[in-house]
Amino acid sequence: MLSGETASGKFPEASVKTMRRICEQAESVLDYKKVYHDMREVVLQKGLMDPVESVCSNAVKTVIDSDCRLIVALTETGSTARMIAKYRPKCPILALTMRESTVRQLLATRGVIPMLTGSFKGTDSVITEALNRAKELGMVETGDCVVAV
Repeated sequence: MLSGETASGKFPEASVKTMRRICEQAESVLDYKKVYHDMREVVLQKGLMDPVESVCSNAVKTVIDSDCRLIVALTETGSTARMIAKYRPKCPILALTMRESTVRQLLATRGVIPMLTGSFKGTDSVITEALNRAKELGMVETGDCVVAV
């Protein structure tokens, strides 16, 4: 897409809204289960899967099998969130990190919504904080299935 050229014209807001609708429509017809299986097959053709990638891959499989609305990932460097995003889950990935540099880097990763947190101490409270923020943003509602990695 020529987003830079399009958005600098007379109607930049309308252009961006149109591009957003196009992206949303294209994503709505994706077969996420097939995308997941195809990516997993490509990785396994190279040999055994790294244990971290296996956990991330299975987080996406859980989303597919259980129709979860959100993946919460605790990540210091962003690699966990990027590994999950590699498998293209249908739901968003809320990536919690303590580093502002990681937040900035993750803004460029498809499907990842980075969130700065003060500490990873007390994992339950960190995940609870993330779920409360996700509720505020309308990403989940009480009773929704969520995967935490």
